[in-house]
Amino acid sequence: MKLVWKSYSLCKEGNREEENEDAVYPQLVNGSSLVADQFSCAMADGATTSSFSRLWANLLVKESSLSHTASVDFNQTINTARALWSAALSDKELPWPTAIKVRQGAFATLMYFHIWQKNGVYPLNKLTSDHGWTANAVGDTCLFQVVKGKFVSTFPFSQAKDFSNTPELISTNHIYTRSKAVTLSGKWQRGDHFLIATDALSEWMIRNLESGSLTWGLVSENLTSLVRFQTWIRYLRRQSLIKNDDTSLICLTVDN
Repeated sequence: MKLVWKSYSLCKEGNREEENEDAVYPQLVNGSSLVADQFSCAMADGATTSSFSRLWANLLVKESSLSHTASVDFNQTINTARALWSAALSDKELPWPTAIKVRQGAFATLMYFHIWQKNGVYPLNKLTSDHGWTANAVGDTCLFQVVKGKFVSTFPFSQAKDFSNTPELISTNHIYTRSKAVTLSGKWQRGDHFLIATDALSEWMIRNLESGSLTWGLVSENLTSLVRFQTWIRYLRRQSLIKNDDTSLICLTVDN
């Protein structure tokens, strides 16, 4: 299985890039070609209203991608990330307002994606062992599958009205355990594209899918470089077509 990787991000207008609370794992050179029987990646969107959510988002994507078992034992993956987050902050001398927010917890969405071919290790025995993929999601970071140039599925949201200002989130605090992952699985063929995007871009894409105005060509022409992607997102912001928020996208292509 040959995969081609692209990943782009742009921080919220008015912020510095180091304040970008979106996270992607792994960090690969754009345009990298990977030959493997299986591959995992993840994207998370840290909640701005909580403290150290950038750290939390980065731990979530790394742990879920490295475990290859998010579909089997999602809670174990989350608990490992929680322990790492707490350990990273345990030695910090924090001002008391920040310390209080830390105790309340950090929050983030998560989209975990795993793809494999016949010789790969797939996460659930009930899934087909040949040319499959599975995704786990909490929140409004979305996955899109493109087959023969057509958008054929979106997950976990399929309608623009599904988006809100209060998405499901994963917390570092065990008290907040209401959010549960949803799962979708499928098969792939050569030439398929899988896109993962944080909420601002996902909402715009789904809204344009609903109106019939979104095409693969429109998206792909803006994925040729980081500069092109960021120019596109800034244009959409200036036109008030997407909200001003950290905006990130992964494009994973099963190469011919």
